Amino acid sequence: MPFSAVAKRASVACAVTIALVQAAQAAASCAAAAGHVVTLVKRNWPSNGDAPGDMVGTLMNKPSAGFVSGKTRFLLKAYSDQAFIKEVKRLRPPLTPAPELLKAFVGNEEAVTVSSLPGSDLFAANTVAGTLHCNSTVFFSANRGQASLVPSPESWENDVGSSCGQTRSFASANGLPVVIDDDLSAGPSLTSSLVLTPWSAGKWQKPCRASFVFAPRFDPAKTFNDWAGLNKWEPNTCGKGGCGGFQRAALDLVRQTQEDRAGAEAKLLAALTGPQGDEYRRLKRIADHPDPEDAPADDKAAKPETAAALTDTRPLLLPMVVDGRVFLASLGHFTIGWRVFADWKVTVEAGEADKVREIAHFAIGMTQGPIVSATVE
Repeated sequence: MPFSAVAKRASVACAVTIALVQAAQAAASCAAAAGHVVTLVKRNWPSNGDAPGDMVGTLMNKPSAGFVSGKTRFLLKAYSDQAFIKEVKRLRPPLTPAPELLKAFVGNEEAVTVSSLPGSDLFAANTVAGTLHCNSTVFFSANRGQASLVPSPESWENDVGSSCGQTRSFASANGLPVVIDDDLSAGPSLTSSLVLTPWSAGKWQKPCRASFVFAPRFDPAKTFNDWAGLNKWEPNTCGKGGCGGFQRAALDLVRQTQEDRAGAEAKLLAALTGPQGDEYRRLKRIADHPDPEDAPADDKAAKPETAAALTDTRPLLLPMVVDGRVFLASLGHFTIGWRVFADWKVTVEAGEADKVREIAHFAIGMTQGPIVSATVE
């Protein structure tokens, strides 16, 4: 084989090897950055129940070693080329937007926040728009006085809708410039994740993920919304003893359901006396409410398998015992349109001859409590 051919093959093999090594190094760097962020979040996660709107937000309140948040360089209340050009020229050093950069904003009339990506020469122009609060980011770099368009990460190209409902941050973690998408929400899931997309060696690298599991924290006095006012509830009619016992019973049912959705009713039935069990079954019969427990096992829509899947329109029916008397309780997460919230709605009904009557509603607040576990992949 001619020497030139051998040299060419060796060159190709060397290039492939270098590319593989760089990819492995980038993956290791992302995992290390994600692991560092996990450590910082766990260290700063509030113990008083005041969960922030996003996990990265826990790092913004005080300096954290190895974590640098992107500085906001300017904010446009409504995008226009003229306003953008004016602000970019005010940067130090001043920049002139390239035509292809301005084309990337065509059709955008929303607010735009421009931040720096620490540890790089990149800037991120982020827009959050629509009822789903979707992020749209245009990246550009400073190069010899020109602001040049930088392509978005390849991993974002076919991931339609993944940026919606998330908080997007720009930072440096463990010395690595990263875009962080944070999906912590007010929903009923007690899991959350941070997706880190790193910038290294002049290009976007493959993202990595840090996943969190939380214990629930309940508080009848602190809810996401004023549900009683929002839903225009009638005053509770709990009787002479007041509603304190009913509220405590409602909280207990929520705790048991959250802990063991599948076994909640069976455990409660086992604690009832014979007559109490008969009364509970009678109340379910005369109430004539759809009962998830009666739905076919393969009907996932009618029989929510997890506590997070229970809603105020598809609640779980359970027995509630207050002062020895059995009531019918229905439990599910509050909803507004398509949105499902973590807070629980508990409705209490009392039996009257051959019918039931609603006597009370309770809102039980639920938020992400202590971090139970965190993994990086």
